[in-house]
Amino acid sequence: MKRYHLTIFLAFVIILLAGCSKDIQIMQNFEADKGVSIYEGDKRVIFNLRTLPYDMEYNEYIIQFSSCELYQEKSDDGNSYIPYVIAKVKIEGIDEETLQLYNKDLYVYGNINNEKNELGNKELSKICEVDNDGYRYYVFSQWLLSSHDYKYDFSKSNYNVGFLILQGEDYRALQFIYDGFSDSGVKNLRDLDEEVWRAIKQKQIKSN
Repeated sequence: MKRYHLTIFLAFVIILLAGCSKDIQIMQNFEADKGVSIYEGDKRVIFNLRTLPYDMEYNEYIIQFSSCELYQEKSDDGNSYIPYVIAKVKIEGIDEETLQLYNKDLYVYGNINNEKNELGNKELSKICEVDNDGYRYYVFSQWLLSSHDYKYDFSKSNYNVGFLILQGEDYRALQFIYDGFSDSGVKNLRDLDEEVWRAIKQKQIKSN
């Protein structure tokens, strides 16, 4: 039953994106000081973010998009790498009922582009969500521990995470997209908070 509802929701999202793509226009109030450009259509408003944090609206609530970073994990033999894009959202002070509704109205995705590893805007799987210390971590990578690893490190990568959030019964949506770039230094996944790192590893082991 859950898979059925997910299929219906994803189908609706695809229709929504397709239906809005023709009539999206740039709004006049370009918020340069906040590092965001805003595009508006009949059913969707897109926020292209260049800096974080940024407050995402969900009905009358505010959920802060706190950070989005690229991590990588080196194989034990040192010959390959696995990329992870991790978005961090502040959920402190938001009640459980609201979070459950937010989950139902949310579609979140991640992508990465890296020329060295011949990845052109590669869509990453959301492998888990981790709640820790007032934040929710959305973790994007590959499903299995050892599959789809890559020969080169992920310096000089473009990556992004998007949150598309439905807003009430009229199916209006707000879409928040952060685009990032990793220069020469990419953080190691092990540099994450210990509890977050362990939760990610447990999820991968269960999926293997």
